Amino acid sequence: MENTLVANHSVLEDVQEEKLSNVDADVLLEEQWKQQIQEFESQIGGKALSKQLIQPKYYPFILGTLASMTGMLLGLDMSTISGANLFMPEDLELTTKQFSLVSSGAALGAIPGAILLTPINEWIGRKYALVVCCLIFTVGAILEAAAHSYRIMIAGRILVGVGIGLSSTAPVYVSESVKKEIRGKLVVLFQFNITVGEVIGYVVAAIFVNVPGNWRFMLGSSLLWSTLLLLFILFLPESPRWLMKKGKKMESYLVWKRIRSFDNEESITEFFEMENAVSEEKRLAEARPFYWLDIVKVPRSARAFIVANTLAGIVQLDGINSVVYYIGVLFKELGFSAEKSVYMSLVGGGSLMLGTIPAILLLDKWGRRMVGIVPSIVVFFGCIIIGCSFLANNTKTYEGVYIWGLITYELFSGSFQSLPWLTFAEVYPTYLRSFGMTVADAFIYLWAFTVTYNFTGMRNAMTNTGLFVGFYGGISLFGVVFIILFLPELKGKTLEEVDAIFSQPLTEIARQNLDSSINTMRHIFSGRWKKVVE
Repeated sequence: MENTLVANHSVLEDVQEEKLSNVDADVLLEEQWKQQIQEFESQIGGKALSKQLIQPKYYPFILGTLASMTGMLLGLDMSTISGANLFMPEDLELTTKQFSLVSSGAALGAIPGAILLTPINEWIGRKYALVVCCLIFTVGAILEAAAHSYRIMIAGRILVGVGIGLSSTAPVYVSESVKKEIRGKLVVLFQFNITVGEVIGYVVAAIFVNVPGNWRFMLGSSLLWSTLLLLFILFLPESPRWLMKKGKKMESYLVWKRIRSFDNEESITEFFEMENAVSEEKRLAEARPFYWLDIVKVPRSARAFIVANTLAGIVQLDGINSVVYYIGVLFKELGFSAEKSVYMSLVGGGSLMLGTIPAILLLDKWGRRMVGIVPSIVVFFGCIIIGCSFLANNTKTYEGVYIWGLITYELFSGSFQSLPWLTFAEVYPTYLRSFGMTVADAFIYLWAFTVTYNFTGMRNAMTNTGLFVGFYGGISLFGVVFIILFLPELKGKTLEEVDAIFSQPLTEIARQNLDSSINTMRHIFSGRWKKVVE
C-alpha cells in the first residue's frame, strides 16, 4: 500500500513538473516574442497607428472586400459575352465552331492563367499578381472591343481568360492577410463578387443593346472596371506571409501592424506561428525540391486531391457556366427579341447573385455539407424543370416553365458554387495548400471550357431535354451522392482534425458521412431542427 502511494505521488510530481515546464516554455516563448517586437519598434521608431487613415480593426474587411472584387472580372466577362453573342457572330461572320470557341475562349485562357498562378505569386507576390491580372484583362478587353476578325477576337478572349485565371490569387491573398474568424466569409466573398459582376455585366449589356456597335461597348466596358480595380489594388499592402517567405521580416511586421496590429495576444501568436510555418516550408523545400508530388503520393493528400477536384468537376459539369454564357441566346430561342433577351438575362444573373448570399451567411453556421447537399438537390430539380420545358407544346407554357426552372437552377447554384473555393483552402495540409488550389483552379477552368465549348454540339446531339435532364441533371444527382458520401464536415475543424479525417480511407469517410446523414434525416423527421444545424 505504501509503495503504491509513493508511486502515485511520484507520478503526480512528474505530471506537475511537466505542466510547470510547459508553462515555463510558453512564458519564455512569449517573452522572446515581446523582445522581438520591441526590437522592431526600436528600428522603426515606434510609429503610431493613429497616423493611419484606416485602423487595423477595419483594415481586414476593406482589404478582403477590395481583393475579392477581382472575382467581378470573371462575372463581367460571362455576362457581357452573353449579350454580345446576340450580335457579334453575325458582324464577324463566325462559323458555329468559331462561335463556340469565342464563347469559351475566356475559360480556355483561364487554364494557363491558373497554372501560372503559383509561379507568378511566388515571384512577384500576391499584390502584384493581382496587378498583372488586371493589366492582362484590360489588354484583352481592348482587343475584344476593337476586333474586326475572328483571330483578334479569340486573342482578346484568351488574354481576358489568363487575367481571370490569375484572379484566383485573391482567395490566397485574403486568407494570408485576415484573421481566421472572418477568413471563411471573405474567401466566399470572391464567389459572391463573381455573381455581382454578372449582374453588372447584364445591366451594361442592357444599356448598350440599342447603341450602334453595341457588342463592342458591352465587351469593352469591362476594361473600365479592371482599370479602377488596378488603381485600388496599388494602395493595398503585400501579403505579410509572402514578405516573411522572402526574408523581409521587418516589412512583414510593418504590414501586420498596419492590418492586424500587435495589441492582443492572439494577433502576436498568429504572427509568430506564421513565421514558424514559413520556416518549416522553406526547410521542406530545400530538403525535398519535389515535395509537391506529395499531393498524389501521400495517401492523406491524395484523398484531399480526389475530393477537391471531383467537386471542381461537379460544379462546372452541371452546366452553370454554359447557361450563363449562352443565356441571351437561350432566351432568344424562346421567342424573345434580342433586346428583350438581354433584359431577361438579368433574371438569371440576379437569381445567381441572391443565391450566393445564404452561403456567406450560413457556411460557418450550418456547415459545409448542409450548404452543399441542399442546393445540389434543388439544382438537380432545376435541371429537370428546364429540360421538361422544351417538351411543352404551348408557347406560354414553354416560356413559363423554362423561366421557373432557370430561376430555381440559378438561385441554388449560387450557394452550391461557393462551396469549392472554401473546400480547396481547407482540405490540403498547409505546405501543399497553394499548389493544391492552383491545380483545383486549373481543373475548374478546364471543365468550364469543356462544357461551354461543347454546349452547341451537345444540344444538337442530345436535344435540349437530353442535355438538361440527362447530362446536367445526371451530374447534379451524382454531386448529391458524392457530397453525402465523401465531403466531410470541416466547419470549425483545426488543421490537425482535418489531417485526422483525411488520414482515414475514403470508405471510412463515406461510412461516417452516411451515418451523419442518416442521423440528420432522423432529426428532420422528428422535428429537432436545432440538431440539424449543430
